[in-house]
Amino acid sequence: MTFEELDQRFPNGFVDAEITAIAIDYSKRQAILELNLRQNSPDSPDRDVYTHAQLRVIDFYYLSIEPPDSDHLFSNKVEKITVDGFPEDPSRFEPFANIKPKLPDGAFHCRFFVHDWNSFIHVAGRDAEFGSEVD
Repeated sequence: MTFEELDQRFPNGFVDAEITAIAIDYSKRQAILELNLRQNSPDSPDRDVYTHAQLRVIDFYYLSIEPPDSDHLFSNKVEKITVDGFPEDPSRFEPFANIKPKLPDGAFHCRFFVHDWNSFIHVAGRDAEFGSEVD
């Protein structure tokens, strides 16, 4: 599935999502992001109710984590980071301009703006899906 297709699966999409863990399995070429996603629309009185989801990026091509902005470094224990998901943008991630023409049609690619860091996480793969457990 594309980023846009997955983003539409939840009323709030990847806006104000929480990433609690990221794992890369090189032997399976999977990147697994553990997320908490809002399950209700932003105008709902229960808009702050989150549900757990696991985003699997299948046959991943890259996962790039930008360092935090120097004004946003932290030393406290962090259990999650708050992010907004967006389609990938070559003007924000220069290597994507060279990679995009080589990606197959329908490939999954996106970027997550990390509010806590004022920087991005970039990820791409042949496909992606929501899953409940790792194979």
